[in-house]
Amino acid sequence: MAKIKTDYTTNSSSSSFIIVKRHLTSEQIMKIHKHSEEIDRWDEWNISEDEFTISGSTGMDNFDMDEFLIKIGVPENIVKWGY
Repeated sequence: MAKIKTDYTTNSSSSSFIIVKRHLTSEQIMKIHKHSEEIDRWDEWNISEDEFTISGSTGMDNFDMDEFLIKIGVPENIVKWGY
């Protein structure tokens, strides 16, 4: 007996974050902008920056930005998710 797919399923979802830049080093900011160099994938985050904050959003959160921010030394308590 063959299985028939009757519903659309996905394991992806959107996500976003914002960080006040005064809590970051210039090296951390650069690494956030260049995060896609850490992986060889197509699901890159859109990173934007203004005078006071750096933020990111994605429609596909297969890149674990939370884990990446911890890896580059960004304290978890300064990242606001789902803004």
